[in-house]
Amino acid sequence: MKRQILICLALAILLPSAIAFNCNSLSGGDLYICNSIQNTTLSQAEKDLLISDIFNKNKTSPDFDFIYSWNTNLDIPNNPDGKEYSSGTIYGAWVKIIALMPSIIKNNILYSYDNGKLMTAYDYKYNLPSGTADGDCKTYYTLTSQNANLEVYLNDNFIGSDKLTAFNIYDKSLDDVNFRAELNIKVKYKVTHYRWKWVDDVKRCRYYSTEYKTDNLKLTDSLNAKFYQNQPTSSFKITDKYLGITKGILTADNFTKLILSFNNSAYKDSEYVYSLNYTLPYYVLTIKAEKTESINFNNIHVDKDGNNFTFTVKDASNCKIELFNHFGSITKNCDMSFNETYFSIKTDKTNYYENDTIKVYVLPENITIKLTYANETKIAKNYTEFKAVLYENKINAELNGVEVNWFVNVKKKENTIILYNLGVLFFLGYFFYKAAKVYYLNFLRI
Repeated sequence: MKRQILICLALAILLPSAIAFNCNSLSGGDLYICNSIQNTTLSQAEKDLLISDIFNKNKTSPDFDFIYSWNTNLDIPNNPDGKEYSSGTIYGAWVKIIALMPSIIKNNILYSYDNGKLMTAYDYKYNLPSGTADGDCKTYYTLTSQNANLEVYLNDNFIGSDKLTAFNIYDKSLDDVNFRAELNIKVKYKVTHYRWKWVDDVKRCRYYSTEYKTDNLKLTDSLNAKFYQNQPTSSFKITDKYLGITKGILTADNFTKLILSFNNSAYKDSEYVYSLNYTLPYYVLTIKAEKTESINFNNIHVDKDGNNFTFTVKDASNCKIELFNHFGSITKNCDMSFNETYFSIKTDKTNYYENDTIKVYVLPENITIKLTYANETKIAKNYTEFKAVLYENKINAELNGVEVNWFVNVKKKENTIILYNLGVLFFLGYFFYKAAKVYYLNFLRI
């Protein structure tokens, strides 16, 4: 049991502070561990810290349903920041935006999705006057009406009057969004005055007049957030098929998690982990996203280069792409079509001197490929040129993940000249040697 507690503690270290969770909402092993933690001698803050990790089961996906259920079941009898206001008979009044759901905290910035619900809480009390008014022999105070009208605004546009108000952001070009809650409290009451009056020579307390009074109090609270606009995009292409093996490339942008799955194989790339953030004293929850990458795969080989995922898989059936952002996901089918492209390159010659121009021709014509030579890369169609670099002999061409190479020979020009001069000297020496030999033999015959 001690070991289980230590494991929970280690996992919970990343959470900011204590969260008051109720073990009764758990079951099975989670309930056992939760109750065991509650029975330790740890402080309540330490207990809540441990238990919070049990509730946050999936660290790579935000659980907005849990957040919504938790927050909407909170009992919030007082203003979380402790501030209260009064006016006339109205006292203990407050209004507070409690939660934006769904929302994400990332880099200490609150992000809103394009639709959701704003949770607001408020309360007030009233106390009618008492006692006898000046000049009266008796005064009665009677409530005639009292109400609190809540108005909720999104960027100054009225969106509702409920404590749980739905909203939609239609302008997708927005950057900043402002939520504002206005509470208008009105208490009306009647004051009935009685004055001394002589009736039949007897001083009696009789009805004199009635007046109506109204007390008003207007309160506001606001919440600022950023509008989350990142939508995941992707492209998918099969680049080669051979001996039952399929090779392709997936390019994806603006994702928080990516799943590429086939029959009996899958690749998962999670860019964030999610924890539970809270505000005291009522433990209102918001999800916090922190940049931490984790990769899991089985029966598939993937080379990741930025946002490009080059994969090799044996069984490519049942291909599916799932792309997530902080607030949702999309599922896409894979285009498994494959049009094999044959291409080649050649140069105008095979031997070059250093700094010569290497002319490279691309076949067939009108296809665009990537050519790399001596750490220089060009995108070319039909023809391009490189400067010959000493000891750099390979030209690489790549198209849709398929590569071909062409080799050239690059020599140093000075070395060639020296070899040429040595050759000339050797030839002349040999010529003079042969001539001297003939002359010497003719001389001996004389």
